[in-house]
Amino acid sequence: MSAAPMQPVYRKIAARLVPFLILLYTVAVLDRVNISFAALTMNRDLGVSDRMYGFAAGVFFLSYCLFQVPANMVLTRVGARRWLAVLMAVWGVVSMATAFVPNTAAYIALRAALGIAESGFYPGVIYYFTFWLPRRLRTRVLALFLLAFPLCNMIGSPISAHILLMDATGGLRGWQWVFLLEGAPAILLGILTWWVLADGPLSAPWLSPAERETVARDLAQDEVVHSVSSDRAWLKVAGDAAAYFMWSTGIYGLSFFLPKILVARGASPLSTGWWATLTFAAGALAMYWASHRRSYRVLPALFLAAGLGFGAAGYFHSVPGAVASFCLAAMGLLSALPIFWSVATGRLSGKAAGAAIALVNSVGAVGAFAGPYAMGWLRDATHSYVAGLWAIAGCLVLGGLLTIGAALPAKSPAISA
Repeated sequence: MSAAPMQPVYRKIAARLVPFLILLYTVAVLDRVNISFAALTMNRDLGVSDRMYGFAAGVFFLSYCLFQVPANMVLTRVGARRWLAVLMAVWGVVSMATAFVPNTAAYIALRAALGIAESGFYPGVIYYFTFWLPRRLRTRVLALFLLAFPLCNMIGSPISAHILLMDATGGLRGWQWVFLLEGAPAILLGILTWWVLADGPLSAPWLSPAERETVARDLAQDEVVHSVSSDRAWLKVAGDAAAYFMWSTGIYGLSFFLPKILVARGASPLSTGWWATLTFAAGALAMYWASHRRSYRVLPALFLAAGLGFGAAGYFHSVPGAVASFCLAAMGLLSALPIFWSVATGRLSGKAAGAAIALVNSVGAVGAFAGPYAMGWLRDATHSYVAGLWAIAGCLVLGGLLTIGAALPAKSPAISA
């Protein structure tokens, strides 16, 4: 990746877009994973087993998977500003409605509805960056944006744990307050998105004509430099999709089961919020480190480090040992993310890039279903989390092997080995 400093126009774009998009993605992740804390009391109230909890956590990603490609196609037609605003308002309503589910069936149905509502957001934003930034700058900016994932868990985990203490307030259970208080910001930010974002450089009033010309010229040159044969590009996209499936089993196995595993190891529900903050803080630091790497070839090692973390978590049965293992897993997983997407977003250009990004993320969504469901199923079958942790470790090792080939982009002047 080029280590050259950003031109002023791209610093301006990053400063204008990235902080707001980080805020949006933080809320998206929070509404996606807050069930990990709600489940500490909700599962008992609704009679949800570990297997059904894993299924409910993962069913989000099945509906999410099915609607991503159509959602990105809609984005190209109606524009990012309108589309992202509508998606956020809808998923905020669905998230708040989860507070009033009467049984497991309704809970699963709303999780599936949340997946549909969120399906266009993440791949849409990844695609949105291709409208603004040439490939050589995307890893750095993507790393900043993707910091929302660990930041959400760092900040949201203790908040969710403390919201659970509101049990019986206003006649509602603590887990109901989790959904209500953490779903409302999506609706408010959806309204704000309509006014803050621009659909692209040409419609951005805060760019001068000369700056718009610079961006257009760089993106056109980028498309020429990175063009490859269609068959070869789509073969690499398939490799990206398979690797992202494996990565997703790990990150969502960690996100949805970290509190439950730590409680099983002897931690209190409140302390798990702070242990989760430590885990994802380690991941955030590793992600920052990864944003400054000059080679894509480190990617397989990051997958393997994450696999080692999960394997160690299955071996250590104390809270400190589990936390240290999960820190390693989070560091490997999160540092791999910006490098992976920098590679994946450069395979194709134009509308084909939007379809490819959505395809990779859709296959990853299947992995995000498989990881939590396998963890829950193996927990019920073996009465232990060890088998599930080692299964995910195996997936990440396989993902590391896949990225040995998939992570090598076509040679170009913009890439340094």
